[in-house]
Amino acid sequence: MYRVVTPQTESELDVYYKLRWELLRKPFNFPPGSERDEYDSVAIHRMMLAPDGTPIAVGRLFVGGDEAQIRFMAMLPEYRGQGLGMRMVADLEQLACEEKVKRLVMNARQEAVEFYRRCGFLEVGEGPVSFGRIPHRQMIKSLSPLQTIEYRPQWCQDLTTRWARGIPISEKMGVHITHYDGQTFHLKANLAANLNVHDTMFAGSIYSQCVLAGWGLIWLQLKEEGLVGDTVLAEGDIKYYRPVTKEPEARVAREGMPAVLQPLREGKSAKFSLKIKLFSGSQLAAEFLGRYVVQPSKRS
Repeated sequence: MYRVVTPQTESELDVYYKLRWELLRKPFNFPPGSERDEYDSVAIHRMMLAPDGTPIAVGRLFVGGDEAQIRFMAMLPEYRGQGLGMRMVADLEQLACEEKVKRLVMNARQEAVEFYRRCGFLEVGEGPVSFGRIPHRQMIKSLSPLQTIEYRPQWCQDLTTRWARGIPISEKMGVHITHYDGQTFHLKANLAANLNVHDTMFAGSIYSQCVLAGWGLIWLQLKEEGLVGDTVLAEGDIKYYRPVTKEPEARVAREGMPAVLQPLREGKSAKFSLKIKLFSGSQLAAEFLGRYVVQPSKRS
């Protein structure tokens, strides 16, 4: 039976670090010791053993706030392709869940991206270039899927995670998805986190919530169509009807999608408008007309 263990004794740690060096540093002619960093003393280390006790894989989990990072993940080549790598990732994920973190992050070499996709990770952008020549992709996996969304809950959680990583203000605003059914999308925000001196919602927060609602629907519709694109707001017009004094919810329908996204299949940009309505409780408080452009993604 293959087992995943925590190396604890000095001899076990020596074996662990030796395998880490042999798999991740020796091929690039780095000396023993280069496989360690300043976070090792406060990280969680795991090692997989074959049935005969041979160490075959290593991995490390570092917990920081709401996130946990997987790093130094590697396996002996002769043991790959048997599902053992996924078991190792699942073990590290379980440890992260026990630490109550919201998401896992990691930087994967390009050739490992597909493996981590199969493990449930979402590719979100460029990562570091190791040793000046090995590019990585930044990947994220949410650990708390939305429980109130019945349709595409994991997609909605992936969208929330993408916002948290790429648009930090979204977390400060307390935005959270309340509805998605493939046709319409609703996004609420925390009123208390967006109050001005008059105890009503900042106009800028209203505008931002509307922009995010439109962007979010487009992102989900791209996934529905199996398309990849980079969405930007080209222009936005907003009308404010009344102060927002109750929990704000932005609502948007797909209005013409997926037809307006079809130019992406030919490598062309898709340009269209979306109307987003923002409600204060049950009352319409603002209307936003966003003109969005979705450009063919340049990511490989």
